[in-house]
Amino acid sequence: IKRHIPSEYIEYVVNDLTTIFEPYASDKQNPVDSAIINLDKKDKKRLYELHLAVERLASLKRLSFFLSETVKSISGGNTPVLEIAGAFLLSIPKDDRLVYDFHQESSYMKGFGDIFNVHYPLFRTSTIENGTMSILPGTHKLGHLEYEKSRKSNDSYTDLLPKNISEIIGSYPELHCYLEVGDVIFFHKDLIHKSNYNSSTLARPVGVHRLTQSITGGDW
Repeated sequence: IKRHIPSEYIEYVVNDLTTIFEPYASDKQNPVDSAIINLDKKDKKRLYELHLAVERLASLKRLSFFLSETVKSISGGNTPVLEIAGAFLLSIPKDDRLVYDFHQESSYMKGFGDIFNVHYPLFRTSTIENGTMSILPGTHKLGHLEYEKSRKSNDSYTDLLPKNISEIIGSYPELHCYLEVGDVIFFHKDLIHKSNYNSSTLARPVGVHRLTQSITGGDW
């Protein structure tokens, strides 16, 4: 959905992030980016601690509430919306440690009848160069697939790669999501998607929410 999120809601989050990361910054023009890059090189433990704290920001929860109203519009149902998880993805430049390979969100969050996955940029346009998310349109119709676990390193994300992914990639086109600040993408729990390598010089911070109207049955 183009230009969907009000600019002031994004600004609240950006201002909070700037306040949190500025003490570790070396570039006044890009304090959050330079702080993330510096901490990734020198103090991964502190970066991890800040990452966990940021995901609990009230300004991010405000966005979650705003986007929950969109979920109701999409589903056509007025059932209360619950947040399974909210996240802040770093997308560190020139680093493939925190890059997710192809997966389905339903592999990580099991038992929910529906999951509205929400993804939006916070600082700048998401492009192929800075590692924007890519999707395989139509793969949600395959349903939930069996998967295999893999990790690039001991401090990387755990990938839950669908079995026979090579065949699936050969059967569906890959679409890279070009997203400007204010744009937001909602996608199905079984849609196969991934993040990509950030070859730019700045980070690509994005907000992510997993929302549901499935009140029971999910594994919290």
